[in-house]
Amino acid sequence: MRKWLFILSMAVLISCANRGIGPQGGPKDSIPPVPLHSYPENGAVNFHDRKLEVTFDEYIQLDNIGTNLMMSPPQQNPPDVKARGKRLIVQFQDSLRDSTTYTLDFGSAVCDFREKVPLKGYYFCFSTGPEIDTLESLGRVYDAQNLNPLSGITVGIHSNMADSVFTSEPFLRIAKTDADGWYRIANIHPGRYRLYAVDDMSRDYRLTYGEALAFMDEPVSILHPDVTHPHDDSIPADTVPADSLHQHADSIPADSIHQPLHSHHHSETVSLFLFKEQQQKLYLQRSVRDKQHLVTVSFSAPPDSMPLFRPLRDSLAWIAHYSAHYDTVQLWLTDSCAISVDSLYFETRYRRTDSLNRLEWCTDTIQALWREPKMTAKARENQERQNRNRRLDIRTNARKDFEVYDTLRLTVSTPLAAIAADSIRLYERIDTVLKPMPFSFAPYDTLPMQLSLLADLKPGGEYELHLDSGAMHDVYGVTHISAIYPLQLKKTEDYSTLRVRLVPFEPQARIQLLSNKDEVLRELPAAEDGTFFEHLKPDTYYMRLYLDTDGNGRWTTGSWEEKRQPEKVYYFPEKIQTKSNWDFEQEWDYHAVEQTKAKPAELIQAAPKKK
Repeated sequence: MRKWLFILSMAVLISCANRGIGPQGGPKDSIPPVPLHSYPENGAVNFHDRKLEVTFDEYIQLDNIGTNLMMSPPQQNPPDVKARGKRLIVQFQDSLRDSTTYTLDFGSAVCDFREKVPLKGYYFCFSTGPEIDTLESLGRVYDAQNLNPLSGITVGIHSNMADSVFTSEPFLRIAKTDADGWYRIANIHPGRYRLYAVDDMSRDYRLTYGEALAFMDEPVSILHPDVTHPHDDSIPADTVPADSLHQHADSIPADSIHQPLHSHHHSETVSLFLFKEQQQKLYLQRSVRDKQHLVTVSFSAPPDSMPLFRPLRDSLAWIAHYSAHYDTVQLWLTDSCAISVDSLYFETRYRRTDSLNRLEWCTDTIQALWREPKMTAKARENQERQNRNRRLDIRTNARKDFEVYDTLRLTVSTPLAAIAADSIRLYERIDTVLKPMPFSFAPYDTLPMQLSLLADLKPGGEYELHLDSGAMHDVYGVTHISAIYPLQLKKTEDYSTLRVRLVPFEPQARIQLLSNKDEVLRELPAAEDGTFFEHLKPDTYYMRLYLDTDGNGRWTTGSWEEKRQPEKVYYFPEKIQTKSNWDFEQEWDYHAVEQTKAKPAELIQAAPKKK
């Protein structure tokens, strides 16, 4: 009897424990929480409490509230937001300003408890005065260089017209761009404002050194509309003012109470082009002794002049290899005595960013430490044998299907000390006969680790590159074995030609040929009789151009200090499919399609998502 009583009691307990779970299976819940009522009401006036509550029709949870919530005007200490059952509770940490309209944009933070379905675009507004400000600014933020819409960018306004306010004071009102780059600053008081955008990494609602930014050249007037604005198909439904139900009744639910009340957008939507100035703080980032004979020095950004190095002992000798922008320097030690020393000291003189963000000359001391890795006796013996038998590692790009526009190159792993030019020979294969042909070496950069061979190579031609043993040896006396590298160029008919004619012609334009990943493959200045892209492989291409207004031959970002916008970029709205042995001609009026609408959708989708 006791056994059956125990089984019955356990069954009752299990059924009680599972009562909250409910029946399993069935369709997945895809409906977000619905707000039922709130204190105060959404759109309340003369509100001075430090806490507000919203009750929903189901249990809720919060997802990344610190990132999603945008309070406008922003507060120095963000409000404390909690989810308790079906209630959303907001506790303000700072005092509220008098006669001010506040907007809380929760983004996608409010979700249902079970399936985490977000209530997107949830707004709540109230006023500490007798009126609610009703105007708003709509727009979109793009990457200035590739015109991709940008998410998570803070957009704000200032009523102060001084330029310094962007860097010294937090925004008057703010919004954050959604996944498609759209923003809406709601509940704005009528007036004239400066409009800005910033990738607010410091979360202080102003421009901080090193952050990407965008700005309008002129102030914008945000006023009550005198006439009804026609529906603009370019504005997504979730950015349309909720109070304009007579204009957008099909896009907004009749029972929607979570949108800003009595809002009107002031004019056409705004496009902001975000750019990052080339003003990274410059400092000595690190120095690493990668190998016993190699020290690598890295700087945080490309310096404007070549860093200088000096040994702190007279017998120390090396060969320096600078990267293209001088931000990485390799010091190859050539003094055998110095190589055997565990701790070496260098002095470097370079330009560093000071506390006022100016570049000044400074001197640092570098300590290069070498710690020999621990290994067994057998492993050490194998390493020593490999060192004794080491050969110079040579790599080449010679191959079959060699591109006719490419350059024949030899690359070595350590700096060269000498080259016996007569031990390197290039032959052209004619039928079965190898015929010697002339070539020359192109000048190398600061370190002889890559040799370019210049020769009159013909499309479809077959060649052989011969290296005798000992043709080259590095600074450590290591040489190589003999080698033969076959080379065969593609034929002319394997390629196509694209001629691009700008109508009307723009002499400042530079045209870029792009891959399907929005990567630049070729770039040429626009020519009045057409810009020729030759030797194109059969493939799908895209095009964009930028207006090289400063004439430096590359895209130039903007400058906040100079109040200069980045150079304008335009996309060709269609893809171009080339075929072998075809010549194509394409006219392009880059003003025919609006700048922000011309970029092909597949290129936008291929853009990496911001983390």
